[in-house]
Amino acid sequence: MRCFICSNTNLKLIIDLGKHPPPLNFLTNTHIRSRKERLFPLKLFYCEKCGLCQLDNAINPELMFKEYTYTSGISVDFRNHLNSLVKTLVKKFQLGSNDFVIDIGSNDGTLLSYFRSNGVKVLGVEPSNIAKLALANRIPTINKFFDVQVARKILHYEGTAKIITATNVFAHVNKLDSFMKGIKMLLGTSGIFVSESQYLLDIIEKLEYDTIYHEHLRYYSLKPLLALFKQYDMEVFDIERIPSHGGSIRVYASHKGMFSKSNSIKKLIKEEELKKLYSLTTLKLFAKRIKENKDALVSLLLDLKRRGKKIVGISAPARSSTILNYCKINSKILDYIVEKGQLKIGRYTPGTHIKVVDDKILIQEQPDYALLLSWHLRNSIVTKIKNDGYNGKIIVPLPQVEII
Repeated sequence: MRCFICSNTNLKLIIDLGKHPPPLNFLTNTHIRSRKERLFPLKLFYCEKCGLCQLDNAINPELMFKEYTYTSGISVDFRNHLNSLVKTLVKKFQLGSNDFVIDIGSNDGTLLSYFRSNGVKVLGVEPSNIAKLALANRIPTINKFFDVQVARKILHYEGTAKIITATNVFAHVNKLDSFMKGIKMLLGTSGIFVSESQYLLDIIEKLEYDTIYHEHLRYYSLKPLLALFKQYDMEVFDIERIPSHGGSIRVYASHKGMFSKSNSIKKLIKEEELKKLYSLTTLKLFAKRIKENKDALVSLLLDLKRRGKKIVGISAPARSSTILNYCKINSKILDYIVEKGQLKIGRYTPGTHIKVVDDKILIQEQPDYALLLSWHLRNSIVTKIKNDGYNGKIIVPLPQVEII
């Protein structure tokens, strides 16, 4: 095991969350009967040399992404976020019909559809089966994992890009060196690489341990990102903290010396230092709070079951897999989980085997309690289900266990 950025081999274990399945590998009855579900260790480590937090175990991406069940267009909140990102980039860099945008991990093409609406030439690179949805909507998409070989082909046929985006995918990449070389190759002289990743400081402050799962190999903060881009003769010239996915950072990088650096970089480095983000003590306290939260949540759920209460789950995003498997919340505790994602409905949660059903059933059956697994979207989801007519109580698991 080595640090993804500086190759340090002396990494410090922060927390061991046990063995988990790939988080979006929802199961059919046939899968469950075959008893062939694979589990992998989920451990968070810290590199004292460059400040990166990462997993020690990279699962074969073919196991996670070839039968994917997440579509970026399913969430109204996330669609609005992607539309806002496009508006920001079009305005900030005056994009037009002469510009070319590549989206890596382009999923169902939602982000690129907004660029296309602004007259910009687009291309997606998406390794999963979800690429077929983008192609059906006439979004040009290469159905492969992005690496330097794919970049070389794009360069040959399409030329360089003004903008390359990677929203909530930059932390997933296993072969990081090939990825970075491909990015640098495809960026035009004044090209910009824009990435969005969940931010370590938000993860710690909001106790978002459910964002720790096998897709997310790295948990970025600014200091190690600066070191990463420097290795490839690139640099970060601007950075923004954004609310997406419970708290993320949007990072603007380019070839070295092409843009003046924003003062936001110094400000964020200072904030990381003030909050002792790179202290082992801070990270160990984070691990302690995770264990305490688990105890509180499990205690509450078991007490409710002893009292004969019916409990279900609301939403089954990838992050829910961590809570369910770490806390050992299975079908004996949750009768089912309601979802609106058609690719998940009728299947069972990975590892814990809870049936996923249409979200209309929540209103029809009115269970006593509902565990909000997309708690980071608390405000919008609670408002919606209350307006739809749900009269039961809602359990919010994080950042502290709460009943509303």
